[in-house]
Amino acid sequence: MAANVGNENEKRSKQPLLAVRELTLHYKQRRAFGAEKTAAKAFQNISLDLHRGKTLALVGASGSGKSSLARSLVLLEKPNSGQILFEGRDLLAATPQELKKARREIQLIFQDSASALNPNLTVEKSLAEPLVIHEPRSPRAEIQKRICQVMEQVQLPTKWLTKKPLELSGGQRQRAAIARSLALKPKILLLDEALSALDLSTQGQIANLLLDLQTQHTLTYLFITHDLSLAGALAHEAAIMQAGHIIQRGSPAILFTANLQSTSGLLLPDSSSRETIRAT
Repeated sequence: MAANVGNENEKRSKQPLLAVRELTLHYKQRRAFGAEKTAAKAFQNISLDLHRGKTLALVGASGSGKSSLARSLVLLEKPNSGQILFEGRDLLAATPQELKKARREIQLIFQDSASALNPNLTVEKSLAEPLVIHEPRSPRAEIQKRICQVMEQVQLPTKWLTKKPLELSGGQRQRAAIARSLALKPKILLLDEALSALDLSTQGQIANLLLDLQTQHTLTYLFITHDLSLAGALAHEAAIMQAGHIIQRGSPAILFTANLQSTSGLLLPDSSSRETIRAT
């Protein structure tokens, strides 16, 4: 019996936590004059795997479809076709109850933390909001305890719970946004250009925080960025997206070195030093 359980656990650990298969999203656009509608391609036939406790970097220039894909994975956008398999279940064919569970376990963190957090709410109320929605029967004391725990995890003092987002620096706001996502104990974080609006020093601090959180909680990351150097410091695997298609995938060390030497102009990497980010 023990051997069977061990084999099942090993098999499960090798399967993708999230598998995207032939996913396509087209936007309907109305012509400026007349009622005719046309389809604008956001991305087409995207397939990728996210493995437990690992980071997949999805890199590409602005407009390549990266953010549309991230929004589709949490169903803020409804893909036209394909599959989003989370723990083996297709979210596009899921029941409302299955979707609610998946939405708490797959969290999206945006680039602009100022807009991600309600400017009219204190940090405490922003962190409590997802808990109140997903766990309405939880006692207030339990919610407060969880809020304090995630503040500690992202290295923010609890005295800042009374502050509003615009009273914090950009790095502090992004830590608060990460804490808000951690409150629901997710399995996957989709990080959509989550470091790009920060200065170099703060990028290094938040990147190191993400590495620590991944180790402590076996978190899985989809790290979306246009920055090859930053992605290379964080990712176990990488894929390059261009014009709505994934055109290359593989080891970050090999893939990014080839593209940094390319004259195609596919990406515009930040060549600044990443010495503040620990090697993975």
